[in-house]
Amino acid sequence: MATTPRIPQEMLEGFFIQMERGEANDNPVAAISIPIELSRLAAIPVRTRKSFQLDPVLHELIRLYNAKVQDCQYCQNARQAVAVQAGLDEDMVSALSHFETSSLPEPVKAALRITSAVSTNPGLLSDEIWNQAAQHYTEDELVDIVLLSMHTTASKVTITLGLDPGKEASSRLFFPTEDVYGESPELAEAIRELRSQGVVVEGPSEEALPVGSKVVAAASSV
Repeated sequence: MATTPRIPQEMLEGFFIQMERGEANDNPVAAISIPIELSRLAAIPVRTRKSFQLDPVLHELIRLYNAKVQDCQYCQNARQAVAVQAGLDEDMVSALSHFETSSLPEPVKAALRITSAVSTNPGLLSDEIWNQAAQHYTEDELVDIVLLSMHTTASKVTITLGLDPGKEASSRLFFPTEDVYGESPELAEAIRELRSQGVVVEGPSEEALPVGSKVVAAASSV
């Protein structure tokens, strides 16, 4: 993993992984940042009406699988708080490195086969892999799995340019109310709905919701 920036110093000024569109039009860093709108569309940090409609645990497993494949230290260290409350635990995360022989549910394995192909060589995505996944997911869900698998390979750029901030820079748990995700009517609506269900949507990451704990018994399709 590259830890020394490989790009001109002027491009590092104000660098952050995500930015609002138009936030830094005069700063070349805008060209290497992920628009916040794109992350919200990908249901990071939470599913909304206009985002990918995937189960939060499956969503987070796909994100973390790619984080491991790309060796993004920042992404590997972080966990979606909503997914943790929906049942994500560290045994699941550890199993991602050998998911085929793991005890992960078959629907999760079917989705990860798609993610694995997308992250390495899309030509490996055979009809057999697609049809296996189609036994567990709708066509819309399959498209969202592909799109999320593509979105979460974006860390390749950050790592190649030597801009992975490292695990020390990431929140162990990230919540949908954090400022970095900006504001949108859809995000606000999703946060209100989660709160009504008793889901913790904000807090000091380490104290509010220790990784591996389950604050609410949220339903999960995995």
